[in-house]
Amino acid sequence: MKRIAILGGGAAGLCCAVDLLRQTAGRASVTIFEQNSRVGKKLLATGNGRCNLTNLGASPVSYPPAQRAFVTPALTRFSPEKILDFFASLSLFTHADGEGRVYPLSNQAAGVLDALRLECTRLGADVRCDTAVSGIRPKNGRFFVGGEPFDFVVLALGGKAAVKGFQGYDLLSQLSIPCGKTAPGLVKLTTADPLVKSLKGIRAAASLRLILDGREAMKETGELQFTDGALSGIAVMNLSSCYARQMLQKKTEAQIEADFVPSMTKDALRRALSAIAKTGQRQLCEDLLSGFVPKRLGMALLKAAGLRADAPTAGLSGAQLETLCALCKAYRFPVTGAGSFADAQVTVGGAARTAVNASTLESKQYQNLYLCGELLDVDGPCGGFNLQWAFASARLCASSIAEKLV
Repeated sequence: MKRIAILGGGAAGLCCAVDLLRQTAGRASVTIFEQNSRVGKKLLATGNGRCNLTNLGASPVSYPPAQRAFVTPALTRFSPEKILDFFASLSLFTHADGEGRVYPLSNQAAGVLDALRLECTRLGADVRCDTAVSGIRPKNGRFFVGGEPFDFVVLALGGKAAVKGFQGYDLLSQLSIPCGKTAPGLVKLTTADPLVKSLKGIRAAASLRLILDGREAMKETGELQFTDGALSGIAVMNLSSCYARQMLQKKTEAQIEADFVPSMTKDALRRALSAIAKTGQRQLCEDLLSGFVPKRLGMALLKAAGLRADAPTAGLSGAQLETLCALCKAYRFPVTGAGSFADAQVTVGGAARTAVNASTLESKQYQNLYLCGELLDVDGPCGGFNLQWAFASARLCASSIAEKLV
């Protein structure tokens, strides 16, 4: 019987263990090493505790252009439908929302973790919690983990996002597996713009552009959330990963440009505001943007445009309306940085994709050593795309090993 070690008892590690034990059917044993006191700790926090386990629209084009060729084998072989079939076989029932995000029927992440954990137990996986692995020693075609010999090793260690004391990259360094710089992804972006402090707690629908060195790098539409000195919300978090990848390459001047009235053109907005002012329907400037944007945001935009809230709308000039419309349609927030790994949902960067065979996820340097999940330099947007990668890459590792044991 072959011995397989899986380092990491998170989403990818547990999924890989289940698939391996099912496919090898008594030809292999699986030992999971987990440094925490219980498996799946990070999985419980995903999707605000609901666990958005995949997205029906996930495909290679959902990921950054540089990553698409690499993720194609795993995502093609183990599509969202195949991942849902896998969980259905674990008696986990799911539902999808209008944007393709898939959740367990219970809307509780514990249901996803229990499905994986209980199947690992039923199939006889040896799960060792509170067991941090400080080294892996390849010798004579085997790998020694904590002094024990294993025939195969799967590195499913995850990343630095929302993890204390992460040591996965140290193991990669010991094995001379290249690992690039890392940064927090899917995280808030900080700004020194005074407008933000006055809007803490406000949420507004907006179309957002990430401007890097004066050029548009990425565009997102969604809810913009104002926090203490930062911009947040799903749209901002998606832009933050693009920002992080750029900043890992070189320092860049960055801005977030917000269109707070995306359903109207600038000319249409100007005509509407001009008509409101001329008819006297709203006599004071403080009411001018009511119905277009949240009240506090409207007041902040008036101030930014140099207009007094108690000024009469009838006295507004064409130039003043033009200035106000320009701010409503293209307000630029200078980006001063991003949140920390403690706040991030995913790690940008990681083990070099070039060090791994994309069709099997086997290390090019060591036979029978595999990498999957967030440990690799792969990251997707919010909405289930990162767990889709974790599960698809884990199943590809399992299948690649099982095919060797036929």
